[in-house]
Amino acid sequence: MGIQPFTEKSGDDSDELKLALDTKKYSKSYDSLQDPAKALKAYIDTIYLNKDNADYEKYVSENKEAVQTDAYKTFKKAFNDNITDDISDADMKKYYEAYKSAAAEKAKLDAEAVASYKNKAVVKLTYSTISMDDISEKVEKYADEYLDNSENYDSEKAKKYALSKFDSIVSSMEPKEAEDPAEVSMVKKDGKWTVWQENDYTNELEEAFAGGEVY
Repeated sequence: MGIQPFTEKSGDDSDELKLALDTKKYSKSYDSLQDPAKALKAYIDTIYLNKDNADYEKYVSENKEAVQTDAYKTFKKAFNDNITDDISDADMKKYYEAYKSAAAEKAKLDAEAVASYKNKAVVKLTYSTISMDDISEKVEKYADEYLDNSENYDSEKAKKYALSKFDSIVSSMEPKEAEDPAEVSMVKKDGKWTVWQENDYTNELEEAFAGGEVY
């Protein structure tokens, strides 16, 4: 790497200084700084998208089953609030699996650690995923379609018809990109990373990837 030093007079010639940089050393250091970002991506892949990510066991310290249970509860609430609350738990789980499968294929993540100090880090996450609002609109369209072609106004049958299309609805959805990146706080425990639960962006993660709330 060459650096031309400044001189007091513009006409003065100066010798170029040569600095030898160990790029491998800096590359390894940068990679280590990105461990929290790898952990966050593995966390989202594993918990919300039902995808295998070897980095989860390597970088993440989290009770997987407990967080996955919370994610299901968030999906159930979003489904009840946006579509219907008259659904059996068996059907709800079926819809959740369909949602996760579609999101695993459609969602996009870009995670980068932007700050790190000792056992804490901040990861900037740019993301897009399937929106529950978009799903709700499609379900309503199918219900309206049923009613328009039915001699009797039966909202229950219309709802049942619309939900029979749920798999095809979510698989045809285009992901919605969040307007602003999330800045997720991470904490290192026992040599691995976990999402800091007291941060507002932690709720945003669950609401976005489990509940489909993308803003």
